[in-house]
Amino acid sequence: MEANYIKKTPVKLGVTMVVLGMCWAIVYLVPFLQYTWYDPFKEYLGTSNFRMSLLITIYGFGNVFGAPIGGWVADHFNYKWIYVLSVALNGVLGLLFCIHPSYGLAVAVWVGFAVSSLFMNYPTHIKIVRDLASDKNQGKIFGLNETCIGIGNIAISALMNVAFIKMGAGIGGLKGAIITNAILSLVLAVLIAILLDNPKKTGMLNKKTDDSQKVNFKRDFGTVARHPETWYYALTIFSVYSFMSTLSYFTPYFTSVLGVTVVFSAWMSIMRQYGMQLVGSPIGGVISDKIKSPSKLLYVVYIVGFLGFVALLTVKSGWTVVTIIALTMFVSFFVYMARGCYYATLTEVGVPRRLSATTVGVGAMIGFTPDI
Repeated sequence: MEANYIKKTPVKLGVTMVVLGMCWAIVYLVPFLQYTWYDPFKEYLGTSNFRMSLLITIYGFGNVFGAPIGGWVADHFNYKWIYVLSVALNGVLGLLFCIHPSYGLAVAVWVGFAVSSLFMNYPTHIKIVRDLASDKNQGKIFGLNETCIGIGNIAISALMNVAFIKMGAGIGGLKGAIITNAILSLVLAVLIAILLDNPKKTGMLNKKTDDSQKVNFKRDFGTVARHPETWYYALTIFSVYSFMSTLSYFTPYFTSVLGVTVVFSAWMSIMRQYGMQLVGSPIGGVISDKIKSPSKLLYVVYIVGFLGFVALLTVKSGWTVVTIIALTMFVSFFVYMARGCYYATLTEVGVPRRLSATTVGVGAMIGFTPDI
C-alpha cells in the first residue's frame, strides 16, 4: 500500500516549501524576460517585435505538448531527480544564452526552457507539494506553496534587478541578470536535492506489482481523459487563470485611462500580483480546508470577480482613482485566494495521488490557454 503523504517536521517542511517556491519562481523568470526588460532584450538579439513575441509562442507550446507528457513521466519515475534536473537545466540554459547573442540560439534555448520548466518542473512541482500534506490539509499546503512562490519571485527578481543595474543596464545589465539567475538556479538545484526525500525510500513512488500496474502510456492517458474530474480541474484552472490574465491589463489601464504615473502603476502592479499572492493565497488555503471544499470557495471567487468586472465596465463616471484601485485590489485578493486552493481540487474530486502529475499536465493544456 502506497504511503499517504511524506511527513516532515514543521521546520524542515517550512524550509523545503521556501526552496520549492524559489525553484518555481526561478525557472519562469528568464523565459518571460522580455516582460521586464523588453528593450535591452530586443537590442541584445537585434531582432523585431514579431520575432520577440514568437519566442513566447514557442515557449507556450510547452503547456500543450510538454506538460501532459511530463506529468506522466513524473508519475512513473523518480520525480525527485526530474525536479532537481529541471532547476539545474534552467541554469545551464541561462549561461548558454549569454555565450553569443543570436536569434537562432534564442529559439533553441527557449525550446530548452519549455522542456525544463513546463515538461519537467511544473507537473512535478504540483505532485511534490501534494505529497507533502495529508488529504485534509491540501488547501493549507497549496496556499503556503503560493506564498513561497511569491517570496521567491520578489527575492530573485530583486537580485536580478541589482545585477542589471550594477552591470550598467542595457545589454551588459541583461547579461548580468541572466547570469545571476543561472548561478542561483544551480545553487537551488543543490539545495532542493538535499531537502527532497527520495520517493523510493518514502513509499511514494508508484510500485508495479502486476501486469495491470506496469508503465503504459496509452492506458494511463486514457484513464485520465475518461475521468470527468480531470476536466473539472482543467476548467477550474482556466477560470482562475482567466481572472488573473484580465487583471494584468489593469497596469496599462491605470496609466492610459486613469492618468496615474508609470511608477505608481508599477507599484500597484506589484501590490496586485505579489502582495495579494502573499496574503490571499494562504487565507484561501486555510478557508478551503476549514469548509472542507475548495470548490465552494471558488464559486464565491467567481461571483465576486464577475460582479467586480461588471462594476468596472458599467460605471462610467463618479468613481475616483482610489475607488477603482481599491476595487481592483479587492478582486485580486479573492483571485489569489482561489489560486491558493485550486490545486486542492485534485484531492476533493478524488484524483489518485499516483496520477497527480498526469492530471495536472493534461489540465494545463486547457487551464493556461488564456495566454493564447
